[in-house]
Amino acid sequence: MIRFITLLTVTLLLTISCSDGSDADPAQVATSAQTATVPQPTHAPAQTSGAVAPAGTTTTATPTEPPLRLDVLPPLEFARPEKLQVGLNFIRFYWHDETDLSQEGSVASRMDYVQPEAIFGDLMDLRVHAFRQFIKADLLWDKIEPHDDQWDFSRADEVITNANLEPIATLFRLQYASPTPPWTVRSEDFQRTLGPDAEDYLRRLVGRYGEYITYWELGNEMDYWTVAYDPSSPAYKRAESKLPAYSPADGFSPQDQGVFLKQVAEFIRERDPDAVIVLPGFTLAAIADDWLEEVIKGAGTSDWFDVVNYHFYGSWERHKELRPKLDEKLKELGIDSKSVWLTETGSTSSPTLKVRTNYPNSDESQCADVFRRIIQGYAFGDEFVAWHTYIGSTGEGNDWRDYGLRNPDGSFKPSYYAFRLLVEELIPFETVEMISGMPEFTNLYLITTRGGVRKYVVWGRGTFEIPTGMRELTSVFPNDDGSFDWEDVREGTILELFDLPVLLR
Repeated sequence: MIRFITLLTVTLLLTISCSDGSDADPAQVATSAQTATVPQPTHAPAQTSGAVAPAGTTTTATPTEPPLRLDVLPPLEFARPEKLQVGLNFIRFYWHDETDLSQEGSVASRMDYVQPEAIFGDLMDLRVHAFRQFIKADLLWDKIEPHDDQWDFSRADEVITNANLEPIATLFRLQYASPTPPWTVRSEDFQRTLGPDAEDYLRRLVGRYGEYITYWELGNEMDYWTVAYDPSSPAYKRAESKLPAYSPADGFSPQDQGVFLKQVAEFIRERDPDAVIVLPGFTLAAIADDWLEEVIKGAGTSDWFDVVNYHFYGSWERHKELRPKLDEKLKELGIDSKSVWLTETGSTSSPTLKVRTNYPNSDESQCADVFRRIIQGYAFGDEFVAWHTYIGSTGEGNDWRDYGLRNPDGSFKPSYYAFRLLVEELIPFETVEMISGMPEFTNLYLITTRGGVRKYVVWGRGTFEIPTGMRELTSVFPNDDGSFDWEDVREGTILELFDLPVLLR
């Protein structure tokens, strides 16, 4: 999709700029100071970033609608992908820009590799289509309006207006989304439906970014509202500990959430008829808990959203078992014609981290999962898959450590090159097919690219016969310099399989 923006769509006024608060996320950054010298990826072409110029001097604006700033006016022509297929989740824009005294050992230094120009250059090198959960630059309510009528659009202006990459904006909160303002502290002030504050927040976002955002995600992992009030849930303690101060004593039921989400979708569409409404991402476990069914029941209809959105972090084998259950549920609910996205999936390379996956984990298993998870998702019908995450975290006490394609110090991991290989060779694709009739432990996928070229990805145990037309293969684990060795093969040759996939072309 190429979008043309006219000058009439942008009001040329200045905005008020407020300081950002601290960021709580599932993967805290390293706590030691880093150097600004970062190795570059092998064969990385020079990119012209679509990021706009760094923010200049700001002045206080009127308390009414604050539009885009003059110094971040984007190009008049966007050249974003027509169809989203691959992306990255949780992007650490500006991560070291200020000291967070709540985090022990935190540092305050401007790190070049977490600035928009550097990150967008990387994402262009990786050829991703979209980015999601950009935290400090996202449209989360506590970032945009941390205090009543104090607005800060400075970072979002610089990131959301990128010409080449599609932002998937997350609204309200990363978890526990509701129409309750972020400065609320009393549970009796909790709001279940859109009030004046929430409408003001949404009105400003759509008015300001409607031309730049197509995909509006109405919150994230809202099924945690149910988990946090259910002591029998395995995730109860973690969910309960993250409840906001204004949490109501009786919770926020999925049916009430459905009423709220439908209101948000209708509010956005009234002001942006071309908006694509994305359901809050939910875990596959929430399907078994009937979260989606109850949300639709509360809303009374399913016509207010366009994209079903789920997350999965367990082993790829478990995904293969559970993903068909989602299709069954969508068919049961009569929404199997809607698009399905997998906006969060990934695995760690830490051998000492045993939650979610324990293959055991390693750099090799992470490279394998880049292919196993993403390709398997496509084969099940996921139109878009986003890997978690771009820059990872570290620390033995962090149970989200080492999920990144890059380390917190900016160095590149083998999975960075595996991810780039997948996108360069297989995306955009026309079809991804899981080949049936194979031996029990053989996983074979046929990918037909948009140009009609057929390629295969295969892994498992036992042996496999090279298909007709294939001439080369490579392991998906790179050499030390990030390159891959392509070996000549002949069709009919018997290949021994391992858990690490091979790519044939």
